Amino acid sequence: MGAWSGVGLVLGLAMFLVSFAPSLLPRRWLWQGLVGGVSAAVGYLVGFLLEMTADAVMRLLDLEVQVSWHLAGGLWILLALGIVAVITGWWWSVREHRETARLVGMSEQAAWTDIAATLVALATMFLLASLIRLIVLFTSWITRGLDLFLPSVLSIVGAVLIAVVVLRMVNRMVFHQALERISRQADKLDRRRPRNLHAPQLPTRSGSEGSAQSWDELGRRGQIFTSCGPSAQGIAAVVGEPAMEPIRVYASLGDGGVEAAVEVAMAEVRRTGALNRGTLVIDTPAGRGWVDEFSVQAVEYLTGGDCATVSVQYSKLASAFVYLADAETPQACARALFAALEEAIHDLPADQRPKVYASGESLGSFGGHGAFVSAEDMLRKVDGAVWIGTPGFTEIARDLTQSRMRGSPEITPVIDNGRNIRFVTQPTELVADAYGRVLGKWEKPRVVYLQHASDPMCRFTGGLAWREPDWMRERAGSDVNPSLRWWPLVTWFQISTDMLTSLDTPAGHGHIYEDELVPVWAAVLDRPGAPITAITNAIRNSVSVLKTPGTLSGSGNSAS
Repeated sequence: MGAWSGVGLVLGLAMFLVSFAPSLLPRRWLWQGLVGGVSAAVGYLVGFLLEMTADAVMRLLDLEVQVSWHLAGGLWILLALGIVAVITGWWWSVREHRETARLVGMSEQAAWTDIAATLVALATMFLLASLIRLIVLFTSWITRGLDLFLPSVLSIVGAVLIAVVVLRMVNRMVFHQALERISRQADKLDRRRPRNLHAPQLPTRSGSEGSAQSWDELGRRGQIFTSCGPSAQGIAAVVGEPAMEPIRVYASLGDGGVEAAVEVAMAEVRRTGALNRGTLVIDTPAGRGWVDEFSVQAVEYLTGGDCATVSVQYSKLASAFVYLADAETPQACARALFAALEEAIHDLPADQRPKVYASGESLGSFGGHGAFVSAEDMLRKVDGAVWIGTPGFTEIARDLTQSRMRGSPEITPVIDNGRNIRFVTQPTELVADAYGRVLGKWEKPRVVYLQHASDPMCRFTGGLAWREPDWMRERAGSDVNPSLRWWPLVTWFQISTDMLTSLDTPAGHGHIYEDELVPVWAAVLDRPGAPITAITNAIRNSVSVLKTPGTLSGSGNSAS
């Protein structure tokens, strides 16, 4: 059991080569190396388990198989073939990765990065394969000890169970300690105040004088959200009509948890008169409480400031850690906030109630869907919604995609000929599907799922590990490499690491949503004559200030 597995090495090499195939986004050399190494190690493990299983079966059946190698220098021939395969695969992957970079508007990486990725992959594969060997040796040692007083079959089962229990204990200890450390760091980051921003003077913002949520308690994300955005004067200058001061309500996560934060938000809703505005947007934030300025400002300009945006922070962790540690909290927060607002709106006279819209980006979209039990429930409760970069594991979005009209692609599924709900990768698809076929009449309420074809967040599901998704076969994405193919396990690793770099792309690709949000919101709000270009330019100028180095110490999308 101590020797290297021949079958494992062959499968490991195959997985290693496949891992360098193109993915949704060009990967940094370090991530590419880790994907290659982990994939190769998994291949080695599968090959080793197959070899061990075959050996056990043959021993039980008292069979003996001998393989004779008569070709002179056969091992050297195999080694040479392996080297040729690695070089050929490496050259092909370099070419395809450059094509992927071109499709998403990114610059080509230097040649040395591909060499570095290969070296990292080989090192990772060796380390993980060595760890597998150590586990095997540990299991073998336990088995020999148990053989002294148990039948051989029971001793093997006992050894495996002991090894699994030990691994689970170690994993649990490491995971919890890491999560605690990450939580402490996230709390420190939330207390860091953004430079060059001050408490709002307008009473229409949380954190202003007399607010139920003080400026110091808002947290970093809340302070950015409430102190930014256009004034009534700025909106009027862009749209050419008189405007109101838009309302922004934000409640940070304190010691009282989500329920207390929702109570604070409702106190702010009452104080600011948010329910007296014509448009109310319930915007569920992403990790750390991040809210997309492009989305919020689009509504503020399109409504002439006659709107209120309400958002509640449910975690101080980044989105990935929130999902791993407590995926229920984002949806529970959205449910609680929506229920409280729904009750308050119901108490108003029917002719004085605001139109209610829902929105959220990334994990915020996943969380925001928690306010509804189904797509039909959503259409009953809201006047419209814009869901941005919705994760592929969001249940309502997944059910809608699976029920799409025949002939429509998984990337932009057509639901009921576009009657109420439309999936788009770009604004042109608001009126026609991915193949240019005109959709039917768009009735209200209007719901849009905006998801780039190259956004790995929208494409990632657990099923990627063992099943090829329809969107890979359909080749419907305009910024997706046509050479992209599905491979068991490997594609799951690739898309997973793509999510880590999905914020490195230019706007309009990956997980970066900016300009397209203005025409999408204009369509949902039914503002056909809105000055889209002028509004987009105004928002872009505003957001560019937030991204300026030193202004907010990196307060952009990447921090979510």
